[in-house]
Amino acid sequence: MTELLRANILADLAYYRRSRLLLAFMLLFLLLTALGSLPPLFGNSGIQNFNALHEIFSELNGFLLALCACLGLFIISSHLRNRSLKMVFTKPCPPAVWLLSAFLSAVIVSLLLSFVVLTSMTLLSLAWHVPVRPGLVFLSAETFVVSVGLIAYLMLLATVVHPAVAAICTLVFNAYLFYDAQLWTDAVIRSGNKSPWLRALKGLFHCLYLVLPMLSPFGKKTDEVHVSLRVMHGEWKYLLYSLGYALTLAAFCYCVSLFALQRRKHI
Repeated sequence: MTELLRANILADLAYYRRSRLLLAFMLLFLLLTALGSLPPLFGNSGIQNFNALHEIFSELNGFLLALCACLGLFIISSHLRNRSLKMVFTKPCPPAVWLLSAFLSAVIVSLLLSFVVLTSMTLLSLAWHVPVRPGLVFLSAETFVVSVGLIAYLMLLATVVHPAVAAICTLVFNAYLFYDAQLWTDAVIRSGNKSPWLRALKGLFHCLYLVLPMLSPFGKKTDEVHVSLRVMHGEWKYLLYSLGYALTLAAFCYCVSLFALQRRKHI
């Protein structure tokens, strides 16, 4: 089974290597780094250098999450669309192994890209004479942890719906949307509206908020790290909590995806 898993992971990595998506990310990375490097070249302000570094780092982490989501989505949807899974599963390759290898290959790419971003930001900090703060390591690790759950979630959606629908659901129907809707209904109820329909709507929004996965479940606890790139001693534990949440979400999405995959006709 180990050899079969390794062979599938290598095949998936080869698929990513031929994909233009990674190439586009690298070009975007170079472009953002070049544009963000212009202000420090024409000034000697340490604050200006820090702000430019912070902005580049935040944008790259955001693009990294978007890329990882696309990896989880495309590796499943591409095989489902070209109907190649029947040949894969009759080699034989158990669906559980194929699905696990697809997940692990996307996670490996996410880890490598997170390391590339962290290394680049460290070199920029040294070049611009900005102190290398531990927040760079913390946020890079947090981005990778978030990507693990995001990859698993997009893989689940790709097995049950069209990839375009999966992307729309991820962007629009997310936990934060229904949390804001819950706050709105709660504010209306507090203002004096006692409509039972409004209370039922509040309960629905609350349930959807609890069911849908969150990208950063402990984001409020680490807001200061995102701003100052400084990490207090007691904040590292939230990174472990986030990892536990991401692994739990990934295990759940894997089981549901495997169930949906086994019920398809191509098996």
